[in-house]
Amino acid sequence: MENPSLREQPRTEKAPIMETRQDASILGWLEGSGRLMDRDNQEKAKTVREEEDSEEINALMGGEEDFDEDED
Repeated sequence: MENPSLREQPRTEKAPIMETRQDASILGWLEGSGRLMDRDNQEKAKTVREEEDSEEINALMGGEEDFDEDED
């Protein structure tokens, strides 16, 4: 697997120095890399996942929970 963020330098050579950017920020990096998600979208996705999980569990259990208790 190739990771473009990693580079290999021979030990005998000096490592290249990265230029600093004045506009660099974590927020800018997150937005630029697509890793920043809107909180509302995250909450909606979580709710949908929970509903899907609940439906799947109900299907595995055999549907609705209509149990009649025995009276002695």
